[in-house]
Amino acid sequence: MKHWAEPPICWTGASLLALCCCGHTPGPLSPEEALRSFRIAEGFRIELYASEPHVVDPVEMAFDEHGGAYVAELLDNPDDPPDGEEPLSRIKHLEDADGDGRVDGHTVFADRLLAVEGIHPWRGGLIVTASPDILFLKDTDGDHVADVREVLYTGFGLRHVELRLSNPRFGLDNWFYVANSGVPGEVTSPARPDLPPVSVRNREFRFHPLRGLAEPSTGDAQFGQSYNAWGHWFITHNTVHIRHTVVPPGYVRRNPYLAFEETEQDISDHGRPAAEVYAISQPQQWRIDRTTARSRRYAETRPGREERLEGHFTAASGSTVYVGDAFPSKFAGSVFVGEGNGNLVHCDLLRPDGATYAASRWPADAAFLASTDNWFRPVNFANGPDGSLYVLDYYRQYLEHPLFIPESVKARLNMDFRAGDTLGRIYRIVPDGPPVARQGPVAAATSPRLAALLEHANGWHRRTAHRLLVERQDHSVEGALRELALSSPVAQARLHALWVLEGINALDQELVGRALQDRHPAVRESAVRLAEGFTPALSERVREAVRDPDDRVSFQATLSTGSQPLTAEGAATLAESLARHPADKWFHVAVLSAPADFAVPVLETAARLHPNLFRAASQPATDYIRSVALVAGARRRTGELRRFLRLLAGPGPLAEASWQAAGLDGLAAGLALRRSRRLEDQPIIGVLLDFLDHPDPDVRRAAASAARFVALPEALQADGPAAFDRARPLAERIAATYLLQGAQSSDASGTLEELLNDASEPDLQAAAARALGSFDGPEATRILLAALGQASPRARSAITEALIRTEERALALLEAVADGRIAPGDIPAVTRIRLSQHPGSRVRQAATASLSAAPRDRDYVVREHLHVLRLDGDPRRGKAVFDEECSSCHLRQSSRGRIGPDLSGVSNRSKEDLLTSILDPNYAIEERYRNYILETADGRFHDGILVAETSAKVTLRGEREDVSILKDDIVSLRQSQVSLMPEGLEEAFDANGLADLLAYLQAGL
Repeated sequence: MKHWAEPPICWTGASLLALCCCGHTPGPLSPEEALRSFRIAEGFRIELYASEPHVVDPVEMAFDEHGGAYVAELLDNPDDPPDGEEPLSRIKHLEDADGDGRVDGHTVFADRLLAVEGIHPWRGGLIVTASPDILFLKDTDGDHVADVREVLYTGFGLRHVELRLSNPRFGLDNWFYVANSGVPGEVTSPARPDLPPVSVRNREFRFHPLRGLAEPSTGDAQFGQSYNAWGHWFITHNTVHIRHTVVPPGYVRRNPYLAFEETEQDISDHGRPAAEVYAISQPQQWRIDRTTARSRRYAETRPGREERLEGHFTAASGSTVYVGDAFPSKFAGSVFVGEGNGNLVHCDLLRPDGATYAASRWPADAAFLASTDNWFRPVNFANGPDGSLYVLDYYRQYLEHPLFIPESVKARLNMDFRAGDTLGRIYRIVPDGPPVARQGPVAAATSPRLAALLEHANGWHRRTAHRLLVERQDHSVEGALRELALSSPVAQARLHALWVLEGINALDQELVGRALQDRHPAVRESAVRLAEGFTPALSERVREAVRDPDDRVSFQATLSTGSQPLTAEGAATLAESLARHPADKWFHVAVLSAPADFAVPVLETAARLHPNLFRAASQPATDYIRSVALVAGARRRTGELRRFLRLLAGPGPLAEASWQAAGLDGLAAGLALRRSRRLEDQPIIGVLLDFLDHPDPDVRRAAASAARFVALPEALQADGPAAFDRARPLAERIAATYLLQGAQSSDASGTLEELLNDASEPDLQAAAARALGSFDGPEATRILLAALGQASPRARSAITEALIRTEERALALLEAVADGRIAPGDIPAVTRIRLSQHPGSRVRQAATASLSAAPRDRDYVVREHLHVLRLDGDPRRGKAVFDEECSSCHLRQSSRGRIGPDLSGVSNRSKEDLLTSILDPNYAIEERYRNYILETADGRFHDGILVAETSAKVTLRGEREDVSILKDDIVSLRQSQVSLMPEGLEEAFDANGLADLLAYLQAGL
């Protein structure tokens, strides 16, 4: 098939230098000129629907039941208004007075809205997202100006505009879903102050507008979410242009101990995580300058590495499933995504792939729509009443956020990030051929007529009719809806009818039972989900659906079986699901999502009925066993733990070393959730002792990790020969050291003290310090304090970490500093910050007295070091400085830092900016790298970056390791307002060292 597309552009080397002389980006085009800049795939054409002044900075568009179009205009970009000034964003009602399909007027529906990024029709008005609020706006007197303004929910985070609340969508299941990017917030309803706050930290949000329900949702959408005709959701996140939300909301919360968090799948078959795009525009001057500068630095510092403008997704947004009826049939359910930096629109055709989908680019070698105009910024789309696809063009000179462009480039080009804030376009994409017929509004349709519209070929009509029927709650159409659900020739109509009946509380068991036999798999899939409301009557039918030939039906049946009470039949069904899909991780997730009491019985049943499932050590099966073990360890039910360990000990299919190691590793992770409680059950201890003598080293290591949480016999408590055996691998020696945590302090302290004072193995020293830290009492404190001055840097960090975990020990440490037994310099800088933020007021006061020099004005410190900017730094020497002072928190070359931001893009920033960040680390703390401080019921403290949270536990990432704590054991959890990056780094190296570090950071990490 021949397409218009030209070869992809790749700018490197001399071509970049030549382009640098070509001047700044050309100015904006008129709407008519812009139309001539487009190239669109064969069989389609693009038309102008609206332009300035009627549309400015459009980011979201919606057609209501009257056929009227509303557009959200994001004028608060890139920054919120200064304090005391009104926000600029607004919503307009667009008017086409002469009916020619082109906007010729507008009315401002609502203004002074902060960063409005989402609108959706509801009950004659609009649901609106404008962080920190979700609003309901409505015009009651017909002038297209909102005179009702109600805050439905509030408390969402206020990050920069790329991470604000957006894209409200009324789902097939009658809930509203809102993209939140996982930004932290405690969401409340002003109209319902009695409702507890909903935490959306690391979560999306959904609410039921008629039932008053609100809860965190699955998904990780940044800007763009949409669902297909069957209710399956697709989302966009910056460089990852298409992900499928595989697991619907609610299911993963049933088992709060789950080790996984992700519920989405990147489904692109043409590049992951960032797919290639085919731009026909030249890169903007700032991008050329940035790339040229990076290439020069790479030539100096990293020979062989090259910066390329190959054209990958960097600003993916607005993912929208096409549900219209104007395009050729193969585009039904296709997904359109904008790439604003590349000035193009990308199209994916989807095909089923197990429990999820695979997405293939169409056309295969070109963008669906592209422009030579750098100002073309497609950010979102809308399905229209006419079956066409509408493209929202933000039409700004710059789409990239200022944070990601070097200061020197911004200054040289005098970049104005508001250039174009009086412009905006909306286009309509239609197939070649006669004009698309305009279809009238549906607002005045009777309820029977709305029911009939559920069979309409255009998804806009089906969805609008569905929403109106739910809004009206008109039970007179129950019969018509029931007839549609049973006998409509249109599968989408049968599906909508079922969910409308659910939305008006008129669904019954008999109808759902018949829908379970529907000829279309998507109807059966929804019927399985709806059958959960009719347990136990339909329980057997749901379990039978696990054998459905369609994977999505089988997947939903697996999830739904976990919603039933635990029975032998249910366990057998879930075991069968595992056996039917042994290598599909999503079916394993579905089984594990069942309530925690399912975990061990299902594994037992699978081992008995489907032993072949465990014949090959596949990664999904390994992860499954590890997850079951974690759940068993976290629950600490004696009978359950005995049964699980019997499975590992054999005989049976799990009595293989690979399964045993995975199971014991998971068990250790689960037991660690309640570190202060040692198991004393003798049968459990006996099995673990047997595993400590296993011939396989991985099993011995894993057994030692688990055994440190049990009360070991005296013969083993005082004896740590394996830790001293230099012939053993270091990992086994460290595991043997940790094993001593299962001893009594009086029996193990001497051994651990000897290990701690052996400087030949710093990692072994650190392990001994952590093991000692698990004991209470003065003896462990004495040993740790005595070793601190002579310890290696790695062991010193572990010792101080152990000492600050309780108030008593932290005070002992600070007392030793105060009386001169320990030098302040022996305490790492990050530990000093932790002591200054300690939850105990006495510790904070002592830290201030013992460790804090007179505070220095950070602005003065920065000014004092400005001369460093004039020095010529050596990036090679700077690497040594980085490795010594920075690498424990930050990792380079796109590696993830443990507790500090990834520095792979830091070369964008100017020397001045970097100098300020180093010398004044509290000037601007990135929200996701704030430190959290946690206190447990046994008086211990933990801190770190919050990286995961379920309904039962939180996980903090510290400098050396992650720690998970059950919420039941948490007394307090608070966010620190101070960066973990210490002040005073100017004391760590001289001016030349600081210049070298700046040169290294700018060398393109």
